[in-house]
This record gives sequence, structure tokens and C-alpha cells, in this order.
Amino acid sequence: MQGIHEARGLAPRGLGARVLAALGLVLVVASLASLALFVPLYRHELKLEREAVSTRLGAFLQIALENAMLKRDIPGLSEIVQRLGGVENVINVSILNPALEVRFSSDASKIGVKHPDLAALCDGCAVSVTRGGIAAAFLKGPDGREFLRSVNAVANRDACKGCHGEARDHPVNGLLVIDYEADSLKSRAWATALLLSGVGFAVLAATLLAAWFALDRLVLRPVARLTAASRRLAAGDLDARVSVGQGAPQDEIAVLAATFDDMAGRLKATVVRLQEREHFQQGLIDAAPDAIRVIADDFTVVAANREFCNQMGLSHGEVVHMPCYASSHARTEPCIPTLVVCPLAKLAQSDDVVKCMHIHKRIDDGAEFAVEVIAAPLVLSTPDGPRRFVVEAIRDLSMALNISQDQRLSEIGQLATGVAHEIHNPLASIRLGLSALRKTMDGPPQIEETRAYLDLVDTEVEHCIDVTGRLMKLSQTSGERGALVDLSRIARDAASLLNYEAKTRRVTLDVRIEEGARIVAHEGEVGMIFVNLIQNAFHATAAGGAVSVRRAPGPPGQIVIEVSDTGVGIEPDNLKKIFHPFWSWRADGSTGSGLGLAICKAVMTKWSGTIAVRSVVDLGTTFTLSFPDADRMADAS
Repeated sequence: MQGIHEARGLAPRGLGARVLAALGLVLVVASLASLALFVPLYRHELKLEREAVSTRLGAFLQIALENAMLKRDIPGLSEIVQRLGGVENVINVSILNPALEVRFSSDASKIGVKHPDLAALCDGCAVSVTRGGIAAAFLKGPDGREFLRSVNAVANRDACKGCHGEARDHPVNGLLVIDYEADSLKSRAWATALLLSGVGFAVLAATLLAAWFALDRLVLRPVARLTAASRRLAAGDLDARVSVGQGAPQDEIAVLAATFDDMAGRLKATVVRLQEREHFQQGLIDAAPDAIRVIADDFTVVAANREFCNQMGLSHGEVVHMPCYASSHARTEPCIPTLVVCPLAKLAQSDDVVKCMHIHKRIDDGAEFAVEVIAAPLVLSTPDGPRRFVVEAIRDLSMALNISQDQRLSEIGQLATGVAHEIHNPLASIRLGLSALRKTMDGPPQIEETRAYLDLVDTEVEHCIDVTGRLMKLSQTSGERGALVDLSRIARDAASLLNYEAKTRRVTLDVRIEEGARIVAHEGEVGMIFVNLIQNAFHATAAGGAVSVRRAPGPPGQIVIEVSDTGVGIEPDNLKKIFHPFWSWRADGSTGSGLGLAICKAVMTKWSGTIAVRSVVDLGTTFTLSFPDADRMADAS
């Protein structure tokens, strides 16, 4: 949530600033609009007021002039006009005859000036020389200044007909014109407008300040607490709460805060339940001895157990969301269904359980190992509709190899134990008796001949005991810790156990490993490697052929042993498969379990060794064993 606010550029107080700005803008616009309406209206009211004053003044002046004219007091009439012209804000006072000629004026320069018509005298004044009446209008003088002109058409009366004639012939005696200054009117209007504007802006500032305090206390602060709690909740703090106090007003924001706290509590309870369920499900699949992973229809791994992560050398976080072909085959694109059995492709065509063998590749060290995969479909309901998944149970066949090796060694051990008890002990007793018998013989030549036969029997019995001892060593139970063993002796012991088979197959068996080739390993496991490789060589070699076990030159710190035969060789395509579990092919047509070479490779890996093969069809095969030299390792340390 914080990222969203930052992306939008919203500060924590951005809402208050925007609301306050909007409120201020509305008030300013409203104030300006009020002034725009008020100033013309006020000016119009002032104009009407001034026109009314002018009208009353014109009426008063009309009475004074009529009295003066009735008395034929021309000097008094001129004096009245001059005095009125000197009144404050009065620019000029003139009296015009019906022909619009100026007869009297406070400005002497205008006496005798004749106006062509009423429009020239006062454009906009609704007066006429045919009837009485008073009107006023704002006009502009030659200098461009605005003034208010009041025109009073003085009606003819009976008292005036002696000079002006009958009223029907001369309805108007003359026109009384008074000019007033307009600047004072404008100044007054603008002064009043500025005063009102100042008062309005002061009220506006006070209103905005009060609105800010109310908005900050009643809205912004509660919203800020709500925002902070929301950010904490979005960051993963499920204990985030707004916690509105009991004394706080229970308005809409308080209700919103209480609703948020309730929602956060429910969310925490839901997340805890989901985490418990997820941990249970993860623990459930982690308890399975085989590797398990769940793959979505887009090749993404959505779940995996601990065994699968251990197999691939990855953490759980690395496996999940990684494509299946990347996590198990170290590929950058999906496997080709025509070259390898893809459970997703198979289950897309049928819901039958898929069982296949794959070669998986570890991500950390690139090591390859054979696995057995059993895959089944899983269809789950989602908000977007049903979605298909594939559940794979993956068994590392190297574990099965270890079990098979232990079983084989156990069976040989049981056989060797039986041989040891059934043959070794009686032979030892016979040897003891022969030894005692020889001590009692001392005499004539016949006795010496008997002694010679007894010596021969003793030698053969000792040979039998030696054979049973070798078989017992080969059958010793393997362990995690190795011991210092001599490869020369182990190879000879294995050859001695297979001498009879070599003779029956008419194959020459030659062992040439000098003394002192010592390694750290388990004697029984290394002996089984030699037995396995020699027996495989027997199966590939026809009568008259040869099998040899010899030490070959190797790099410093390594002891290299080669087991070679002159057999039929191995096809290049099959060379890639010979170390795969359960793959078997023998030149003599006999059947095997397909675990022998896989076991050999597993044992070599266990003791930090390597096994390689090279073969030429019809010429023979050579297996190369490379062991760390124990004596060199001791010297280096």
C-alpha cells in the first residue's frame, strides 16, 4: 500500500491539502462572483440614488427658478445658477430655452451655446420639449471623463403664460441641466467593493483555518492512523490495529476504524489457519520417503517436498515457481515428448497413471542420476474454473541400488557364514588332529611317507580355510567409515573365488597389481566391484579369451585399475546406458538384474572414486577404476 501511495505521489497529508485547496478555491470563486455581481449592482444603486437626488435637486431648483422668473428677477436667477454650480460634486448648472439654447449657466463660456437636439444634449435622457419631466444619464465629456447629467423639462403653467404663452402652444418653458461628477460615485463604489473584499477575504481565511483544524482533527488524523495501520497490515504485520479510543466520537470514520480492526483480526485468524494447514500439508509430503512435486499445467512447480529438494540440491524457495524441466533436467525449455516420456503430455491425453524412468540432473554440481517417476492427475476447482495439476512421486534409484547391494551382500554373508560354520570349523578341527598326529610320528621310512601325505592334506586344508576366509571378508557388512585396504590383495581374493568359473568358461584370468596400492574404503564393497566386473567380462568373452586386472599409469594421487577383456565389446549406443539401473545386456544371452554396474558406480562415488568405460566392438572392453591414493593423501596431510 505504501508503494501505491508513493507511486501516486500522495503525501500522508495530501488529502487535507487537496480538500483545503478545493474549499479555498470554491470560496474564492464564490467571493469573486459575488463581487462581480455586487459592484455593478451597487454602482447601479448609487446611480439611481444620485439620479433621485438630482431629480429632487432639479425640482427644488425649478421652484426657485419659477419664483425668480415670475418676479422677473433675472439677476437673482443668474445668482442661483452660479451658486448651484459651486456646490460640491456639481460641475455645471445650465438653463436652456425650448430651442435648446443656453440662456443661463454657471460656466459663462457655455451661455449662448445651442444644442441641435436632445440626443446631443443628453443621449439616453427620456425627456421631451413637448412635455415636462426629469431624467438623468451618465455621459462622457470632451476630456473623456464620465459625469452624471440631470435634465429637467420645466412644464409651462398658467402663471407663466404671460411670458411663455399658452401651455398648449408652449408646453415646456425650458430645460434645467445639472452635471455631477461621476468619479466620486465610482470611487465610492470601488472603496465599498474593496472594503467588502477585505472583509470577505478575512472571513474566508478564518473559515479555511477553522475548516483546516476541523478537517485535521476529525478526518485527517483518524485517516492517517488508518493508513498507517493499513500499511503495516500490507507489510505483513497481522497485529496492526487502528484502536480508536472509547472517548473518541463515534462518527463514520470511527465506524470505519472499528470495521478495519475487526477485518484485521479476522484476516489474522484466517492467515494463521491457512499457515497451519499449509505447514501440515508440507509436513505431510515432507514425511514421504520418495521425492514429491506438484506441477501446474504451465510447467510451473507449485509444491515440492524436502526429499525432492535434497535430490536436486535446491532450497524449497528455489524449487517452487521454477519450471519442472529446469528443476529436474537443468533445461531452459520443455522436454521433447517424442524423446522422453513427459508426464504432463501423457496425462493431457489420458488420466491413467504414468510410470517412467528419467535421468535427473542436479543443479548444484551437475551430477546425473536415474529416477523412477510415477505421475497422476489432480484437478482442483479455482475461481477461474477447473485447473489441472500433475503430482509426481520420484524415487531415486540409487537408493534402490544401495538396498539391492546390501541385500546382495547380506545374502553372500549368509552363504559365507554357512560355509564358515559348515566347512571352516571342521577343517580347523581336522588340521588340529593332523598336527597332533604328526607329532606322534617319528620312526621308520613308512612313517615318514605317511607324514608326507599328512603334510599334503594339511596344506590343502589350509587352502580351504583361506578360501572360506576370503569369502567371509567379501561378505562383511558395509559401513559409512572406511579402512585402509590393499587393492592387490582384494583383487587376488576376488580372482581366487572366480578361478573355478574361469576354468569352466575356458577364459584366462590374470591379476597384476603390485603390493602397496592402498586406498581408504570398505573391503567387502571394493571386492564386490572386482567380482562384478570380472563376472561381466566372463559373460562377454568367448572360450579362449582373456580377462586381466592390472594397475595402469594415472595422475599423481590416483590409483588407476583397469579390468579388461577380449570379448565382443559394447555398441556405442549402449555405452550410454550401461550404468543405468535395471538396464541389462549380456553377449552370452544370460539374464541379469541390471544393477551390477549401477552398484559399482554408486560404490565408487561413495569412496570418492570414478569408473569409466571404453569399448571397441569385436575387440573388447576396458573398465577403468580411479581411487584416491591413501598414502599420497597421508603424505599431503
